[in-house]
Amino acid sequence: MRIFAYALRIMSIDLLINTPRIRWLLLGMALAALAVAATALVDRFAERRAVEIERARLIGVVQLAASGYQRQVDKFQLVAITLSADPDVGNLLDRRTAQDAGRLNRRLADLTAALDASVIYLLDDRGLTIASSNWRQADSFLGENYGFRTYFTQAMTNGQWEQFALGTRSRIPGLFVARRVQTGSGKRGVIVVKIRFDRLEAEWAKSPGLAFVASPQGVILASSQPAWRFETIGKLGQAERQRLTAQVEYGGAPLRQNALFAGGSVIQSSAAYSRSARYIRAIETLPNGWSVNLLAPIEMAAANARSSARLMLALALAAAAALIAAYVLRARAIVAQQQRESELRLAELKERLEQANKLSTLGQIAAGVGHEINQPLTAIGIRAQTARRLIGKNRFGDAEVALQDIAALTARAGAITGELVRFSRRGDRRLSKVLLTDVFAGVELLLGERIRSKAASLVINGAAERVIGEQGRLEQVFVNLIQNALDAMDQGGEIRIAATRAEAVVTICVRDTGPGVPAAVRDRLFQPFNSSKDAGLGLGLVISRDIMTDLGGELLFIAEGKAACFTLTLRAAP
Repeated sequence: MRIFAYALRIMSIDLLINTPRIRWLLLGMALAALAVAATALVDRFAERRAVEIERARLIGVVQLAASGYQRQVDKFQLVAITLSADPDVGNLLDRRTAQDAGRLNRRLADLTAALDASVIYLLDDRGLTIASSNWRQADSFLGENYGFRTYFTQAMTNGQWEQFALGTRSRIPGLFVARRVQTGSGKRGVIVVKIRFDRLEAEWAKSPGLAFVASPQGVILASSQPAWRFETIGKLGQAERQRLTAQVEYGGAPLRQNALFAGGSVIQSSAAYSRSARYIRAIETLPNGWSVNLLAPIEMAAANARSSARLMLALALAAAAALIAAYVLRARAIVAQQQRESELRLAELKERLEQANKLSTLGQIAAGVGHEINQPLTAIGIRAQTARRLIGKNRFGDAEVALQDIAALTARAGAITGELVRFSRRGDRRLSKVLLTDVFAGVELLLGERIRSKAASLVINGAAERVIGEQGRLEQVFVNLIQNALDAMDQGGEIRIAATRAEAVVTICVRDTGPGVPAAVRDRLFQPFNSSKDAGLGLGLVISRDIMTDLGGELLFIAEGKAACFTLTLRAAP
């Protein structure tokens, strides 16, 4: 009986399932469960993909930030190295005369002001300060003994050392770059350059995200969030905390763990992503073991990715459940396509900016070019009337001479208009052998009238060299440089261009007799929107440097006294 009853129940269930209404209900439930599972799966995929894309972007940004930070440190390292070999420094350590001390104090003060450093000072072999850039200030370091500082003892032993610490008097943190000074008498002292990062922190604070520099132990040294300074990334053990707190460079800071890192709100990869995560982190390690870190919020990117993924999934499920696999592949293809399109848009934007610079330049020189064209056109009209009268008098030989003059003048006007058309249109971006004579001829056609109106002279040497590049883009670079020189010079100035070849490289120097580039803008000369001219946008030099980079060359500014000197390097054509 039990077996019969069991069989009856199985038959009843089978009959129930085979009922059309029940089958549709079960199918709907299965599809709903599949949709929920697929939605959760696609959400996860979209979030991780968004995190990876954001992390890839952050890596590029943090590399740029680290490069800028390292350039600033390298500049002051070079200052310390140069001063350690300076004769005035060695003379003061050996002779200790008041005259030597006064001269060095003034030099250090001038150098500190010019470089925007915090302070530069000289310690003798006992750590006593005998010269300082702040010698006239109330908080002067003169007479202070810093023999207890790690940077002093290590520099005396190893020749050099760098230490991040609080100032003992100012309580302002900074990086102390120390180099040993050695004379004929042996190890005589240490030159120290202190770098403050408040300007760098202020720049970081203006950018999206959170940026900071951390020591190898995970102590935050400089940050766009000043309150984070001397907090830690990881959780320190009691012994390590006591050891670091005891070091004078942290000024007895408690070294507590940063709240974001303590709460698990920061992740470094998509594998660690969770809905509680708020920031993605990118790291670039510096040569001294420090690291530049950048945090960016990810919730918005993850939410957008989820919304897009769910919409596409709904469309795919509406078509057929079997298309889910194809949708995943398509989603990946779309992300890749978006990346490619973004790269193409960036390249197009860069090209349009370069073209806009060309057109802006043409607008500035249009009046001069119009005068250039008007002269041959006027002469053509006169010659045409002369030829007509000569033909009427049957003086055909003289008329032929007048017609030949018309042909020559027409060629001249055509050369000018042809140069305008060629200069204004976009190039084909193909590198080829370019004769510098042709480049400079085009530049002179465009700027000849303006050069004459300024009573200036353009002297060109070495124009017979051939280089690898694009004639139109090289002309754009030289037009920008010569325009800047003409803007800077008074009437009757001179611009000299000299090209020399050394093995496989051609170097072109552009000098002018103007007042030179103001010292205040030299460090930012190739930054966008930085200009010493009232009406300038500060894009000409930026675009020119990018063009030279695209051509496989380089554009540099070299200070030669007060004069402005720009050096261009290009590959020589075989």
